Amino acid sequence: MGDSLDPTLLDGAGLAPSEAISFFRQKALLPSERFGEVMGEAHARAFTVAGATSQALLTDLKAAVNTALTSGATLADFRKDFDGIVAKHGWEHGSDPGWRAKIIYDTNLSTAYAAGQYAQMATPEARDIFPAWRYRHHSCPHPRPEHVAWDGLILANDDPWWDTHFPPNGWRCHCTVEPVTRSDLRRNNWTISEAPALDLRPWRNPATGKTEMVPKGIDPSFNYNPGKAWQENQKAKTAVQPKLEPRPSVRPEHPVTAPPDHQAQQAKDVEALLKPGAHGEVTAGTMPAEVQRVLGSQTPDVILSDDTLNKNIKHGEVETYYVDLPKMISAPDVVLPASKPLHVRLVASHKSRLFNIVVKRTGDGTKNYVQSFQRISAKDVRRWLRKYAPLFGGKTDFPESGE
Repeated sequence: MGDSLDPTLLDGAGLAPSEAISFFRQKALLPSERFGEVMGEAHARAFTVAGATSQALLTDLKAAVNTALTSGATLADFRKDFDGIVAKHGWEHGSDPGWRAKIIYDTNLSTAYAAGQYAQMATPEARDIFPAWRYRHHSCPHPRPEHVAWDGLILANDDPWWDTHFPPNGWRCHCTVEPVTRSDLRRNNWTISEAPALDLRPWRNPATGKTEMVPKGIDPSFNYNPGKAWQENQKAKTAVQPKLEPRPSVRPEHPVTAPPDHQAQQAKDVEALLKPGAHGEVTAGTMPAEVQRVLGSQTPDVILSDDTLNKNIKHGEVETYYVDLPKMISAPDVVLPASKPLHVRLVASHKSRLFNIVVKRTGDGTKNYVQSFQRISAKDVRRWLRKYAPLFGGKTDFPESGE
């Protein structure tokens, strides 16, 4: 099926580099029902296991992988933890336990090691010392022909080929990349080559039904560089906050981006999500164009998930106002920076009450999520205004009934 495990890389070879551990720990839990729902670079931000739909199950699985990374636990050790977790949660994963445990162990560890290695090799100092990288395939009973052909390939360290071919390049692939110095090139009479042409093949995603193009020799969802995706996500998180510049202290000329009929549908969708047993995500509102711009988002739509809903509902009074989110999101009285990058705080007065809506933009800028929704007082708003300059809107005469 793929390249064999190199015992010098994984399987209890010792503690993982700190960069590999950092890469793995920053991943958010992302439930999924089947393979294909979470693909490619999304894996650099999310810990997901196909068929694991419970947050509690994912929490335990991630903890087991983290233990393997930080303690140098072997596959046999992980298998014991895996069996216990499966029994605890009654998870019917529909596959051989030994095979499933190995896939989770191998894929997460090899990807974390790759991301950690890339972080070390991609620093300006390392790029200067090692102008080229060399692809290495490790012998195995059933090698992939493409991986064998790439063995020994030397490319510049900034060649775009590494964006899609930095290993692992498939299930149980344990190919590696080694840095090459100028003296290595001279001593071995090596030359920096041109990257092989991409031979893209169609692949139908079983979860979405869509056809995606994948390079030959790379398994679907592995055609990305985990370390580079991680770094770009981190840059996006830190780069967005300076873009949140104050706007004139006036309400937007056309504050409602979504037409009233769209708002009515959004309210119905939110109301449906409030029903017992409801799951999923709905569009809970459409931000004014000004908020979209300062947030640096590609879309004005704001999503509400059942997970956030369940975490934020404290009592029935607040719950009744969730259906009014579309109106409040579309026309906030004042918008302020939040305490974290990628977040903004929308303050809205509605029915003689004040509400705080914190919206978070995803790292890639393609989605916005409601992070919190709560009643606040005029005193809270004045306190925030003393600390932050409004991004736009400047209303300060909020009703004291909001206290």
